[in-house]
Amino acid sequence: MGITCHWIDNAWNIQKRLLAYRCFSDPHTAQNISHLMFLILEEYGLTSKIFSISFDNASANTCSIDELIRICQPSICGKFFHIRCTCHIFNLCVQDGLRSLETYIKPIGTAIHYLRHVGSTRWNSNYKLLLSTFEYKELLCGFFGQVVQSSSLYLFSNQWNICTTICEILKVFSDATDQLFGVYYPTCHLVVTHLCNVACIFCEHLNSNEPPLIECIISMKTKWEKYFLNIPDIFLCAIVLDPRLKLDGLDELLTLYYDSLNPITDTCPSSSMIISSVRHSLTEIYTEYNEKYGSQVATQTQHTTSSIITSRLTKAKNLIRDQTKRPRGSSSSNLELENYLTTTFDFSTTDDDDTFDILRWWAQKKQVYHILSLMAKEILACPVSTVAVEQAFSMGGNTLDERRSTIRPENLEAQCLLNDWSRVVSRTQDQDETNDDENTEGTSGKTTGGGGTSECD
Repeated sequence: MGITCHWIDNAWNIQKRLLAYRCFSDPHTAQNISHLMFLILEEYGLTSKIFSISFDNASANTCSIDELIRICQPSICGKFFHIRCTCHIFNLCVQDGLRSLETYIKPIGTAIHYLRHVGSTRWNSNYKLLLSTFEYKELLCGFFGQVVQSSSLYLFSNQWNICTTICEILKVFSDATDQLFGVYYPTCHLVVTHLCNVACIFCEHLNSNEPPLIECIISMKTKWEKYFLNIPDIFLCAIVLDPRLKLDGLDELLTLYYDSLNPITDTCPSSSMIISSVRHSLTEIYTEYNEKYGSQVATQTQHTTSSIITSRLTKAKNLIRDQTKRPRGSSSSNLELENYLTTTFDFSTTDDDDTFDILRWWAQKKQVYHILSLMAKEILACPVSTVAVEQAFSMGGNTLDERRSTIRPENLEAQCLLNDWSRVVSRTQDQDETNDDENTEGTSGKTTGGGGTSECD
């Protein structure tokens, strides 16, 4: 079992640590998973400090959530506690779609294997493989049509056309996967935007003239709607904590998403009801955090204010009195939240997703939005994929070799933890020690986040 911990420190940098790489020989049941996780969290004194857990889609992991909520007692009764690995869901959707196009894609893969032996690859490797062959389309058609003269390897034009279109679709999934795999930057507030991109590409190609492509899109959409017809609350709240968007931006994204998705399995949720639910969730967590941290914030603010102003001229005494008497943060109202939601902030036109630093923004506003900044720390720190755990298993696989094939489990864990923690300062924990593509790709059908490797689709 691999467990990683992610949080935002006082300097507003995302930190990540590998907490455990533990031998898990018991049956991977929900009870055993939750029990071992409890023991590991208890070792670090983190049992009562867990805001959310990111799991892959293994059924036992999902079933263990209720027990973990009972143990950890997370905020607002665990509404944000369980995050399914988004990239794993992307993988399930893509695999369903590609399965219906196997007769069109397989000949190109077979042709490449004829020229150069390539082992079995995952969908993103197949995407890159197809993408790289388009440049040599005429050469490959000529070679297999005239030189090899094998009907099973002949590449017809409609195969190329369908593969070209499927690559356009896969590019959206690939771009989303690449960005949501991040370890050292927030990803939670980026999910809804990528969901919209996928919905738009579905809409664009659903009316294709190629029946196989329509079948592919329908297969993907069916699986997609199983998980993302109702977008998880934590992704919606994270969008609101992006000061460029807030509730109005979320409303526009939801309208775009559901108009483009046009669900085939169920009716669309009402955008107004979703916005109301998100506002309610934010108010709930704000109230809880205000009750928990409000008095601390008030004390710190009053102390800072007094220590600065008392050194000034006598005429400032009235200001000191006013400042120290003014209530700070201890009020149970949500005025701070309402102030944030209704204030219009100025941003440069260059503040897009690639350049805007949401953590720096909140760091600069923490004196204005004391409680909200604490909420932002919790929500924006949540990873939306299990890539960090997958990298730990890749690291473990690299540690075990012919010379160290009998290493004790506790020594293997110590080696992996030491390797991870020693790269904290250089912030290279997200880099694998090997360039082997098969080990580093993180969108496999089986992932291991917190235990269990059985796939559930």
